[in-house]
Amino acid sequence: MKGALKSYLILLICVICVQLKAQDKTLDSLKLALKNAKHDTLKCYILNALIENGSEEDWSIYNNQIELVCEKQLKSLSKLNKEYKVYQKYYSGALLNSGVFYQQQNNFEKAIDNYSMSLQISEQLNDLESCAYALNNIGYIYNYQGDLRKALTFLEKSLKIYEQIKDMQGIATTLTNIGVIYESQGDLTTTLSYYTKSLKIYNEIGDKGGLATSYNNIGYLNRKKGDLTKALANFNESLKIYQEIKDEKGIARSWNNIGFVYKDQGDLTKALEYTLRSLKLRETIKDIQGIAVSYHNVASIYFKQEEYKEAINLMNRSLTLSKEIGDSYCMKNASSGLYELYKKTGNSKLALQNYELFIKMQDSISNEENRNASIKSQLKYEYEKKAAADSVRVVEEKKVVAVQLKQEKTQRYALYGGLGLVGIFALFMVNRFRVTNKQKKLIEAQKIIVEHQKHIVDEKHKEILDSIFYAKRIQQSLLPTEKYIDRILKNKKN
Repeated sequence: MKGALKSYLILLICVICVQLKAQDKTLDSLKLALKNAKHDTLKCYILNALIENGSEEDWSIYNNQIELVCEKQLKSLSKLNKEYKVYQKYYSGALLNSGVFYQQQNNFEKAIDNYSMSLQISEQLNDLESCAYALNNIGYIYNYQGDLRKALTFLEKSLKIYEQIKDMQGIATTLTNIGVIYESQGDLTTTLSYYTKSLKIYNEIGDKGGLATSYNNIGYLNRKKGDLTKALANFNESLKIYQEIKDEKGIARSWNNIGFVYKDQGDLTKALEYTLRSLKLRETIKDIQGIAVSYHNVASIYFKQEEYKEAINLMNRSLTLSKEIGDSYCMKNASSGLYELYKKTGNSKLALQNYELFIKMQDSISNEENRNASIKSQLKYEYEKKAAADSVRVVEEKKVVAVQLKQEKTQRYALYGGLGLVGIFALFMVNRFRVTNKQKKLIEAQKIIVEHQKHIVDEKHKEILDSIFYAKRIQQSLLPTEKYIDRILKNKKN
């Protein structure tokens, strides 16, 4: 058994090595092709392939090279040149990639700049898919920054384009992002409707990543509503899919959320188990924001277990990281936790410092929330207005349908009446045909009789004529001819 296992492991290692070697060969071939490429369009094509096949560390380097090549060519070429649009297309894609890169680095200003430039070029090229993608990402950033009005504007534009080109993946993603906006405003009913629509689409198109995210989002809503049983089921379903597709960030998120549910249920042992799993995985994949959140979550459980030293250590780590990335909500939660911990352990000075920081962050968030409150009321008004307009439209459509049904009913009756008249006329014509046919046969029979009688008469007539001609011949044979009489008379004269 041990020998078989050993053989299996050796075979597995060999397969992995072959795959890595094949991948290395592909990269080497692409790099060689790039080095020998003489035309810039070919260089862009090869660089795109390197982005697809290269490592996470290298793809941004190749993407920057595409930008440089395209910028140079777009400055030198005429807009009438056929290659101009080719470079525009490559440049637009590279700008989108750069936007994603800056977004991952939390450099939202540069991310929006790149997305906006890409959007401008994509509009010129009528590249609707790229337009929708850029609009969606800009909307997502504005939502993250708390500018909900702008976020919703960009996301609704994106949704409209995705619906126009029937991109189901894009529709589902945008519906989720719009749902997040309503969730941040506390409108859980509207949020759930968006998340449910998104879930349905992801399920239909078989997008497991999107499906896992939707289950996670719905689980979070159920937890907010206090339905912990449903929430736990949603999070476990999400975890199962994330593990299937090997999405480590998603796995860490699901473990964290499952830990939260156990904490809400009072099961601190299981809560600590799952939150620690989440923290360790986030540290492995270097998810900085996730690490800051996990430090706080684990510390809050230690606090409940009266493990104050561990709790203070992790809470301080959470505060430090949240300051580095500028996450005001995480700073507020960490400073609040430290205030409670230092107060509990009798450190008044540090308790006061953290309390002041907590108040400062709370005021900052409160001002933002107050600003969003007016947006929320407007969003709600606009949503209700739209819903009312939709309901009015539905009523009008029902009226139109009713009129159409009535017209169709009248038309059916008219059709049935017409068919009935046609049937009666057909019966009349059939009957008339029968009578005519019968009369025709009678006439033909009478004609035969008449013709037969005529034939008899003709025969009689012929017989009479023949008898007359015969009598005439007899008479002529009995009477002397004129020549004969004339000859007799001449003889007598002589």
